[in-house]
Amino acid sequence: MKHIYRILPALLIVLAACNKKEVAELDFNVSVDKTTYKAGDTVKFQISGNPELLTFYSGEKGLQYENRERTAADGTPELNFTSFMQFGTQTNTLKLLVSSDFSGTYTAAAIAAATWTDITSKAVLSTGTDNTPSGVIDLSAYKSDKPIFLAFSFTGSTASTQRTWTIKNFAISNVLPDKSRVTVTGIADAGWVSVNLNNSPRAWAITSAQLQFQGGAAGIGNNSGYVITKPLFLSKVAPDRGVALKNMSTRITTYQYIYKEKGDFKPTFVASNTNVYESKTTVKQLDITVNNP
Repeated sequence: MKHIYRILPALLIVLAACNKKEVAELDFNVSVDKTTYKAGDTVKFQISGNPELLTFYSGEKGLQYENRERTAADGTPELNFTSFMQFGTQTNTLKLLVSSDFSGTYTAAAIAAATWTDITSKAVLSTGTDNTPSGVIDLSAYKSDKPIFLAFSFTGSTASTQRTWTIKNFAISNVLPDKSRVTVTGIADAGWVSVNLNNSPRAWAITSAQLQFQGGAAGIGNNSGYVITKPLFLSKVAPDRGVALKNMSTRITTYQYIYKEKGDFKPTFVASNTNVYESKTTVKQLDITVNNP
């Protein structure tokens, strides 16, 4: 009998510890007093229960619950940049190239082994004016489940003053069917690498704001070099993100939101209770129509 009395307290401690691992059941709901509003109206969501965590998706572009795990989407990849050509009279010194079989090894040998498609003709290049817009360059023909690499190449002859080319405002966007625009890369995060060819005395200079090749004066030597991006996935999109409304230390009974444009929206609230052992989640969605003022 004494052994039984000794075991019981220990068993109660174990059971208590197990209970602490359990997440509290979710008691949560959300409602609105009407489902039709005008743009600019304040939508007041009534929230009941007390979940530990609460996240809100408005249902607008970029804030849609159904896209929370999306990392790719079928759209139109568009490239834009600006250019500035200075000095000299040499022609055809700058090219815009694309490759889908470049190995990602930034060497002269790897560049030579890859297939590069010249798409310079798709761009408007500077003839002496700074920040000349390239126009929209549609990259749809190069979209696949494999990454591509974009490159600018420079060639200059030692026989005369060589050109200086400056590239700015480089950006690729994935334009989705709903006309929303998702950034694939900008000039600062394109992962540029400069590769000299044929012992070129000059090379592409890379900063977060621009790419530049300064060819130099006559007699400096023949220049040849590439500047190449990191692998780029043209269908890339960032997942939609919700707005965190509360955490364990706060309580919320109402939430107000203003839709600025007309449309049909599905505002979504994700409530959860969680600890290191488990998580319980409830999703509540509403349908709201917003008309012109």
